[in-house]
Amino acid sequence: MREKLSLNTVAKTNKTRKRIGRGPGSGSGKTSGRGHKGLGSRSGGKVRAGFEGGQMPLQKRVPKYGFSSRVNRFTEEIRLSTVSGLEVEEISLDLLKEKDLIKNSTKIVKIIKDIESCPKLNIKGLKATSSVKKLITEAGGTLEE
Repeated sequence: MREKLSLNTVAKTNKTRKRIGRGPGSGSGKTSGRGHKGLGSRSGGKVRAGFEGGQMPLQKRVPKYGFSSRVNRFTEEIRLSTVSGLEVEEISLDLLKEKDLIKNSTKIVKIIKDIESCPKLNIKGLKATSSVKKLITEAGGTLEE
């Protein structure tokens, strides 16, 4: 019962790592745990991510899905507040391109609602949501699609 606490009786908390390549008696000498020949024995030899030993990998076996719609390349949305801020008689696609509010490649523009009231607007050649159409007609404006 009278054991003294001394340094040699305390168990080690950190185990020392095994040193490789230090002769046959060490247990991991010569090939240093890499085996004989092959990719894993070479320096920098790693199998790339997704490689399955020549078998068709999973990412190529699974079918592709989804696509990017080409319609969206020529379509844009614009806010009603932006359009109502323009002080012109008639708002058209060409005017929005001229003012740099949309890209020159844009062919279809839709006005979306972000404010509760708007001034009298005359819009030609633009699409609009039903709530925007209602606001424009209530204000006494016109909308030609």
